[in-house]
Formats: sequence, structure tokens, C-alpha cells
Amino acid sequence: MQAGFLQKRDGRIILVKRQLRKGRCFMANKRAKLSDIAREAGVSLTAASFYINGKAKQYKLSPATCERLEAAVRKYDYVPNLFARAMQQNRTFLIGLLVRDRINSSFWSDIIAGIENGIAASGCHLVLAGSHVDAAGELDAIRQMRAKGVDGYVVSPVIGGDGGFPNLSELQELAAFRPVVGLNAELPGIPSVYNDDVIGGRLVAECFRRHGHRRVALLGSGGYFALPRFRAFEAFFAERGIAPLRLSTPAEALERCSEFSAVFCGNDYLAAALCSNAASAGIRIPERFSVIGYDGLDWLKLLSPRPGTVVQHKGELGEAIAAQLLRAFDCGSCESVRFVPQLEIGDTVGPA
Repeated sequence: MQAGFLQKRDGRIILVKRQLRKGRCFMANKRAKLSDIAREAGVSLTAASFYINGKAKQYKLSPATCERLEAAVRKYDYVPNLFARAMQQNRTFLIGLLVRDRINSSFWSDIIAGIENGIAASGCHLVLAGSHVDAAGELDAIRQMRAKGVDGYVVSPVIGGDGGFPNLSELQELAAFRPVVGLNAELPGIPSVYNDDVIGGRLVAECFRRHGHRRVALLGSGGYFALPRFRAFEAFFAERGIAPLRLSTPAEALERCSEFSAVFCGNDYLAAALCSNAASAGIRIPERFSVIGYDGLDWLKLLSPRPGTVVQHKGELGEAIAAQLLRAFDCGSCESVRFVPQLEIGDTVGPA
């Protein structure tokens, strides 16, 4: 079925045709309103609003009522007017999500999916940015998000060489005006949802010790040695008079593999690269040395041997962040949530 309207283009009057979808009712010259949906479904404007805003279960709308409302939405091809809603509630329904490195990592994609799942019914949407482990870049991204008028912030902060947060005071000031939730880092004075990195580092250290390893190493680049996971690992062995060797690349690790019998990698990418390079060089793992990574990325299961890893609760963490931020929007406050990581030994841990 086709319909059309006249439009002036380049001095000519032409007929612009539109294809109408079967079963849909397009209202002439105006956009369908919430009142049209309520009238069509035979319910109050309030009930229609509850349904459109994803609160049908909260306000106990019956299944029959929801079915009538859904039929009305489909009939009129109804799309909520977010601009009017935002002006009425003095909100933008935007949430700023800032991660400390690149967004395209599969680690962050799982967390982002969890957050999106958690905010799906709220009408909110994410504005994403990565600071690329740069404190100045982090502040710039926050300024850009403030300019967009986001309602709240989820921040995975840059970590300094001393293990602190260079922009902590700025984040605390920001939290005085808008809800801020720390992502996978315990930010002083700011509610945070995080995996306990200290426990994660100790799990790896205790595993190596149980297998008799005393010549241990850390593999990481940039700021990894400031992360709590590495600091906890080093502290565990320091208590036993052992100073772990520090390595910066998989290539360096292979060159110096005679100096250690077990290596803790800062993430799963480094662990996978080290295992792959070792296989190419004819070095067998764990016969030559043991390897454990960090994060628990799904694709590790496809590798052989499968690297050991510390599993972080990524999807659950994202959903918990969404829940705390939405709580802050509704109640004005939220709280910290701590997840405890788990160790999976995989196929790359053996005796010293």
C-alpha cells in the first residue's frame, strides 16, 4: 500500500511516495501521542506511561493490559518523544561510560553488554569513551560527557605508577553534582562495583606456591605493575623472601625463561601470546614453565593448551553497575558491590 505528499524541490512540485506497512496505522500530518495509545488500549494515560517506560511489572499491569498496549503501539508505530520526556524530567537519559583503555577489548564488551542489559528498561543509553590509560585524556573525556549533559557516570579510572588515581579529586568533585560509580576499581569516597584484584593476585600466588614454584615472574606492560593484582602477588612472595622477576613482553619472557618456572600475566591476551610464541619456539608448557593469565575471556577455551586464568565476573559486574546507577537516579544514593574472582588452572600449570 502506498501514500504520498507533495513537496517542492528545485522549483518543481513532485509527489513523494511512502510505502505503508501492512497492519500499521500512520496518523496523517501528526505523530502518535501517548494519549492515542491509551485511548486505543482502553486504559488510563498513567497505565500507558508505566508500560512505555518499562514499569509494567513494577506497577502490576495485567498481561491482558500489556497485550492491548503492545497492539496499540504496533498499530500506531508509536515512538516515545524522548526530547519531551527529557525536558519534563530535566534529564537526558544518557549515561557516560569511561574505560581506562581501549573499548574494543572483549573484556570491556562483556561489561558493556551487562550494563546495557541492566539499563534496557529504563530508557537510558550509553555514551562511550576510552582514556587510553592517560590521565589528561580521562579528564578530557569527562568534560566532553559533561557538555553532553549525561545524567551519571561510570568510570574505570586511570591508575598511576604508585597505584593511586591521578584524577581522584576531580572524580570526587564530579560525584557531588552527578551520580558516579567506579568501574572495576575501588575509588575512595565513591561507590564502586569491582572484582577484588587483591584476592585475584593472591589466588595466583598461592597456586604457584602449592605447585612448588619459587622462581616466579610477572609479565605486563605500562601500568600493569601498579595494579592491585600484581602488587598483591609481589607482596605474597615478598613475605617469603622472594622478589618476582618483572618482564614487559612475551618475547622478553621467552628470552629469559631459564630464570623462572612460573609466570603470572597481567591479562589473558599476554598469556595467550606467550603460549603461542612458546609453541612456535618448540617450548612445551607447562613442562618448561607454568602460565596463568587474568580476566577469564571466553575465547581461551578455544586454545590448546588452554591457559590458566583468573575469572572476573564481567557480565554480572555490568548489571550490578547499572542497578546501582539507576538506584542513584531514583533514591539519590547507591553503594559499593564487591565480586570475588575465581581461579581456573586450565592446562598450563604444572609442578616446579
